[in-house]
Amino acid sequence: MTSAEDRIVAPRSGLSIATAGLVGAVVLVMLLNELYGRGVFVDQQLAVLLSYLVVWLPLLGAVLIFGYVVGARPGLPGIGLRFRALDLLWGLTLGVVGRVLATIVEIAGYGQMGSAGGSLDAPAHDLWWLFAVILAPVLVSPFVEELFFRGLVLRSVRTATATSGATHRIAVGIAVTVSAATFALMHVIGTGFSTATVVIGISTLLFGLGAGALTVVTGRLGGAIVAHVVFNALVVLPAALG
Repeated sequence: MTSAEDRIVAPRSGLSIATAGLVGAVVLVMLLNELYGRGVFVDQQLAVLLSYLVVWLPLLGAVLIFGYVVGARPGLPGIGLRFRALDLLWGLTLGVVGRVLATIVEIAGYGQMGSAGGSLDAPAHDLWWLFAVILAPVLVSPFVEELFFRGLVLRSVRTATATSGATHRIAVGIAVTVSAATFALMHVIGTGFSTATVVIGISTLLFGLGAGALTVVTGRLGGAIVAHVVFNALVVLPAALG
């Protein structure tokens, strides 16, 4: 049975815009890594800022362009940007479970927990530190990434698959898997060795599957956004404040 949300998502334009946004982000990340490896960026703060922007801008741009293409009224509500109080519970539960699973994957891959990320420098506790260490990875990135992966990608793939004749269950399964796989892909770009690629890839894939399932069950992004915030905070905040 097709919901009103499914009907307002244009499958062809949605998939095209999502693909353009993902390809744009991948290309920019690879280009930035290449320039950084050549020592182009002397200013470390500029390099960190650009590392966020090269992901945020293409993904958020794709979401906003999609909202414009399908019309102002569907816009962001059309990809499920809604929140209810119950999403706090759903999100907290999924975020904690996702981080536990990620820790298990880290232990299996590295032989210890926490090796997926480096230790943070002594905190300066200024505005830049607040942005780069707390706001960007814990709040902004989860919001932008959930809008794109569980909003635009998942819903566009689900609608396109359903309109091609697939059953609702198959369409949902494909959409959740595709959104999780592309989410994992974005997080393994630039990993320097195979173990990190596997560990980060599996961890983000598992979280992506959970966030996608939660989005489908609730019909909105609120729970997935909260879960993503919790998932990131549980690894970032202890390192930053420790």
